[in-house]
Amino acid sequence: MKKFIYLISTLTLLISTLALAGQKEFCAGFAEGYKLVKGDMVIVPICPIAPITPIGSTDYREGLKAGMAAARR
Repeated sequence: MKKFIYLISTLTLLISTLALAGQKEFCAGFAEGYKLVKGDMVIVPICPIAPITPIGSTDYREGLKAGMAAARR
């Protein structure tokens, strides 16, 4: 039973670490995309939660697209 709990804890930690790494890249892309449309001297809004990244894309690229879309609104 202890091994099972240890395994579940390790997997949870691994998944949360990977999710936070993706969020960090998404937010960097979001800020860059927002500044591409509005300019460098703008206050960037709070980064939204990163969606699931499609196959063939990256978290950063999806953040760029989301940042540019937010700036156009």
